[in-house]
Amino acid sequence: MNRSSGVLLPIFSLPGPYGIGSIGTGTGKFAEKLVTAGFRYWQVLPCGHTGAGNSPYQSFSSFAGNPYLIDLDQLADKELLTKKELDAARYSGSRNRIDYGWLWQTRSDLLHLAFSRLDETIGLELVEFINQQQHWLIPYANFLTLKHHHDFRPWWEWSEPLKMAEDDAVNNFISEHQDTYNYYCFLQFAFYRQWQKSKAKINQVGIQIIGDLPFYPATDSVEVWSRPDLFELDESKTVIRVSGVPPDYFSTTGQLWNNPVYDWDKMAQDDYRYWHELLSATLYLYDVVRLDHFRGFESYWAVPAGAETAAEGRWEKGPGLKLFEPLLQAFPAACLLAEDLGEITSDVRNLLTATGLPGMKVLQFAFDPDSVSRDRPHHYPQKIAAFTGTHDNNTLMGWLHGLKEREWELVRDYFGLREGSSPKIARENLRNILRTLWQSQAGLVICPVQDLLGLGSEYRINTPGCTDNNWLVRMTDAQLDRIDTDWFKRLNEITQRTEYT
Repeated sequence: MNRSSGVLLPIFSLPGPYGIGSIGTGTGKFAEKLVTAGFRYWQVLPCGHTGAGNSPYQSFSSFAGNPYLIDLDQLADKELLTKKELDAARYSGSRNRIDYGWLWQTRSDLLHLAFSRLDETIGLELVEFINQQQHWLIPYANFLTLKHHHDFRPWWEWSEPLKMAEDDAVNNFISEHQDTYNYYCFLQFAFYRQWQKSKAKINQVGIQIIGDLPFYPATDSVEVWSRPDLFELDESKTVIRVSGVPPDYFSTTGQLWNNPVYDWDKMAQDDYRYWHELLSATLYLYDVVRLDHFRGFESYWAVPAGAETAAEGRWEKGPGLKLFEPLLQAFPAACLLAEDLGEITSDVRNLLTATGLPGMKVLQFAFDPDSVSRDRPHHYPQKIAAFTGTHDNNTLMGWLHGLKEREWELVRDYFGLREGSSPKIARENLRNILRTLWQSQAGLVICPVQDLLGLGSEYRINTPGCTDNNWLVRMTDAQLDRIDTDWFKRLNEITQRTEYT
């Protein structure tokens, strides 16, 4: 891993006039800013088709893109939308928050309009796309067509034949709603075409995209509905055990994720074909993939369905090297990054070593005054990615303001921070922390864009265990213009994290 640096900014957080960030011209503009500042990586969050709650880690499909991220201007360029319709689609509310209720009410009508105006040329391209991606696209379009005509209720509330995904029942339903089926195919066609166009421009200016692969699909997903044999479900498709993590830094009762856990024995019978297909599709979108919840490959936390908290769960053995040996023959380790956070045992560390994948460190986790942590920057090995914080953490400024007295004293003395709350002192303190991280031996350092700007906790992306006010944060053009590209370029140069040195 060559010395380098990157910035975390979800696509949905990009500026834009239509209520949410998109895979349009804003991606290229931000990539150019990163290059100017000496960065080499842009990390994004999963871009899947999200459901209720809008979490990118709980999507309807592990393969499909989020229609909300489709760039409306590019649809207009192909004469699928008019200028008047674009003007009406402009969002008049806060530019720093996403209003998913407004998007739900307005975006579908626009995308249906665009679909209704497909010409013969685009129609032929759509057919070609369906043929190329049919292994995941056909089940996805079936699933979304069924959800569409069941008021988006979860699949377990459908009639028994459709709930059980019986071929005849599903095929008959689709034949009666072919236009809806074609519409959902079109959404993925538009997303993938735009994504590849944006990715090519981002790569061309010298930026690599780090994507994120969620460990589990959502319960209300096409994978669980169409492939129940891969999960711990009984014959009636009732979930037996669900996922989560035990009590940890974020929650005293653990986190109850409620995704059905995998049936790893069943997956092993075809040499983990599901994971080969999933990783192949994910690497089609990104240059590097962060494997979320890596420790789950060694041991995973399984909780009886219906349990009140995750504390009722227990550890079960995962597939370990039996999964990674064939995966690493098919995909280079240089394309993968292990998210090895949480309760990490010697067995997890041994698996990480055996795979040869780089792991992660998060600066905010390393300053408990009652313990001697080896996770502070001066201990970082070379083969890791070190973060000021992830999407699950507070912003750096929010974290500093929330420290208790003894924690603050430790952090202050470690980074050489000053007392005081003036903007000048806050900026100096922030830069001292970033400089220390950049000077570490970590091969890759990444910080959220909020930490480039010194933004407070109101710009936190997600609070684990909390269902409200997550995945809402957006940046404005004015905020991104305030990134001190000269300072970061010099920081990257003097710490030898740019190819220009």
